Amino acid sequence: MSDSAPSTAGRFQAALFWNLGSLAVLAVAGIALNALIAALYDAAYVFFSQVAVGGLDRSLLKEVAACAHERARVGATLGAALVPAGLLAALATLAFWLAREPIGRWLESPGTAEAIAWATPGLYFFALNKVLLAAVNGLQRMRTFAVCHALRYVLILVALGGFALFDRERTQAAHLAGVFSFAEALLFLVLALEVWRQVRGPVAPGWTALVRPHIRFGLRSLGSGVLLELNARVDVLMIGWFLSDRDVGVYAFAAMISEGLYQLLNVLQNLYNPILARGLAARALAELHATIQKGKRRTYQGMLVVATLAVLLYPFALSLLTDKPGFEGSVIPFRWLMLGVGLCAGYIPFAQTLLMAGFPGTHTLYMLLSVGINVIGNALLVPRLGLAGAAIATAASMFLSVFVLTGLVRARTGLRL
Repeated sequence: MSDSAPSTAGRFQAALFWNLGSLAVLAVAGIALNALIAALYDAAYVFFSQVAVGGLDRSLLKEVAACAHERARVGATLGAALVPAGLLAALATLAFWLAREPIGRWLESPGTAEAIAWATPGLYFFALNKVLLAAVNGLQRMRTFAVCHALRYVLILVALGGFALFDRERTQAAHLAGVFSFAEALLFLVLALEVWRQVRGPVAPGWTALVRPHIRFGLRSLGSGVLLELNARVDVLMIGWFLSDRDVGVYAFAAMISEGLYQLLNVLQNLYNPILARGLAARALAELHATIQKGKRRTYQGMLVVATLAVLLYPFALSLLTDKPGFEGSVIPFRWLMLGVGLCAGYIPFAQTLLMAGFPGTHTLYMLLSVGINVIGNALLVPRLGLAGAAIATAASMFLSVFVLTGLVRARTGLRL
């Protein structure tokens, strides 16, 4: 997979195009896979998947981006991350498998325990794929990065089609989780071949000395991954606590659409992370500041258009997607959520600056403060304002978190976001 392009600007635009295309594949696949993903990506899976990777992917991304043109050093850095990643993924996968029966009993669902068993191999390969994708990201092979992300969901859809073909009577529903394992295993083969093509050759001596720094970084950043997943669910969890299940369903519809649009900013984050890591490693702060300001300006301009169109079209989309009574109550929360996304849009692509600078503990502090602001806001406003209160609190937490991020980045790196 070639990632060549005529200029830096051209490479960035091409990478953006390919990654937006990958996001489109995810969006289409997500409609078909909604039930499957809901079954697999519950709280237990989120926790075990974070533990299985252990933050090693972020450490590898940072280090590879800083030495992307030194093949021997990239190989050494990759090897030093893969060794603990393989061991940690194996331990987390074993723990996930052993937890299947307790989780099944807790949910009073024997089928859940069987589904976890079928999904367990996928967890192991998912962790390794995260690490390999981080290497691809650090090398700024963003076309390959986009294709592999899309390939994951294409493979799941293919496996899902095969499953439906051979289980016409729908008697093996628990085995459905096996399509995830199938997709992750094949994706691992593709990624392993691609990364080997990029780093094959002699490995720099002393690579074992790099293992410990990877582990230290991973341990300090592990909590931030869990907190990131939690932060995306705080409003829904609070509505479930204070209000009714019906309110959760209405609000979740607006949250799902706004989260999908938020993913546009995560695409930019993947593009900017290696740029941040390389610039911070070289201490090229003035050049990096100029890049960030340009990126912020263009992101705000683009998101203004996207958010405005989303707010205007949401009522029409809602009428097309569901005719259930009460869902019109999600319109106002959606507007507040999009306001929050719009206000912080320019900073989200640079939200992992502290990780790319080598301060995983400070990044975890940033995430902890962000979650705290979100929880307090929702606890105060949901009982008083209902669904609108959850959206207002979530939007406010997005906006306030920007000040937390910029303050911590300036204090630790001297860089002004």
